[in-house]
Amino acid sequence: MSHKHLTIALLAISLLAGGCSDSDRGDTVTGEGSIRALHAIPNLGPVDFLIEETLLGSVEFQRATGISEYDDLEYTFSFEILLPEDDIDEPTELVSRTINVVSDQEYTFVLSGSLDSPQLFLWQQFGRNWDEEIEEAEDNDTEITVMEVSFGHISTVLDAVDIYLEKPGTTPSSTTPRASLSFSEFNPAIELSADDYQLVVTPVGDPDTLLFASEPFTLSAATSALVTLIDDGGFTTADFSVNLLGSNAGSSLTDIEASAAISAMHAALGTGPLDVFDSGDFSSPLIEDLSFGVVSPEIDFGEDTLELVVTPADNLGVFLTQNSLNVFEGTYNRLFFVGLPGDVQAVARRYDRSTVATHARIQLFHGAVRFPTVDVYVVDLDTDIQLIGPTYTSVLYGSGFDYRRREADSYNIFVTEPGTNNVIAGPLRVDMEKSENYSLVIVDSPNLSAVDLLFFHDSAAPP
Repeated sequence: MSHKHLTIALLAISLLAGGCSDSDRGDTVTGEGSIRALHAIPNLGPVDFLIEETLLGSVEFQRATGISEYDDLEYTFSFEILLPEDDIDEPTELVSRTINVVSDQEYTFVLSGSLDSPQLFLWQQFGRNWDEEIEEAEDNDTEITVMEVSFGHISTVLDAVDIYLEKPGTTPSSTTPRASLSFSEFNPAIELSADDYQLVVTPVGDPDTLLFASEPFTLSAATSALVTLIDDGGFTTADFSVNLLGSNAGSSLTDIEASAAISAMHAALGTGPLDVFDSGDFSSPLIEDLSFGVVSPEIDFGEDTLELVVTPADNLGVFLTQNSLNVFEGTYNRLFFVGLPGDVQAVARRYDRSTVATHARIQLFHGAVRFPTVDVYVVDLDTDIQLIGPTYTSVLYGSGFDYRRREADSYNIFVTEPGTNNVIAGPLRVDMEKSENYSLVIVDSPNLSAVDLLFFHDSAAPP
């Protein structure tokens, strides 16, 4: 596996909102504190972070808001979410906390727990003003060669861990952890030379057992970074992620041992069962005897490129298609075999396994070769599609749409020729539930003027 060199450009602290003045509260102001929020509930969509009634930002899972600065006064901070049953003007408050902001302190409000039982943790440390240090260095004709990094543990799947951050290739047993943390704990910033680093996570006191080892990455001078250990939530094949947050940007570090997951769906009408091989090894198929309309079990794949060969089942003498598939560490990939007999093609799409506690999710793939373009409707049961536009417009053969959230409910699905109400599939009634993922695959039909629809839970083969 190639080790790609990942450079993380950490942004300097920016002012996203002005603070309240003493005239607002009648209190004496001596300085400002820095505020941001981190969203750590895996199966929850974006949440809003507020100071009093003012929105500071909407934040997705695993990400943080930008840093805002406010006067050293008392404020109430809260997280809110708009649930499907909420009035648009009355979102649900998840959790709140009132604090006295202290000058020159940096506060990270961490939303954890679940939708039904949210928790709020507060991480606090000295807020370094790099703008002042940069200005002073320029005045003195010197150069800043250091940065700082802090560490937080907010992963529910990890026990207590040691975190190492050293030059690439350094053995953990030969050095000392930068931090030892249990769930919800925070280690304030330490100063390091700006340089290339590798981050390693091990169980506490066990440096020889690697839970995570990152690709090398760069920490830039005059920046502050927050390393978070956080649940993955199904976005990659790992159980937890290691993220590097700057003041208003974030990046996920890649585990050098991460493998990809690959599944396949046979959507080529008229072609018999298939075997799938890596061209470097014809001793046994990666995927065996795959029938039309079926999704294979997932397999782990640890290389950078899959040289794909597809044959009729038990017939290595005929190659139906050959493709190169770039496989990225930690990703979920699905191969769709499409086309007519004698002209089978492989199309790869990447997806994730995250779920949303408040909604269902549905993804779409168009694999019916006889119809180069279609329109797709996913509508309420009593909807007349002649009165509305398509849910998915001009979907090209061999393409699709990533997951979209839908309210948990029953729907009718129609497929029409593009720009017309000429129905070529449907209505197909489907029921979608919260926290579930679904796939809709359009395939050719024995009826040459129509297509067939396969709708199924994304982790299972269609019926």
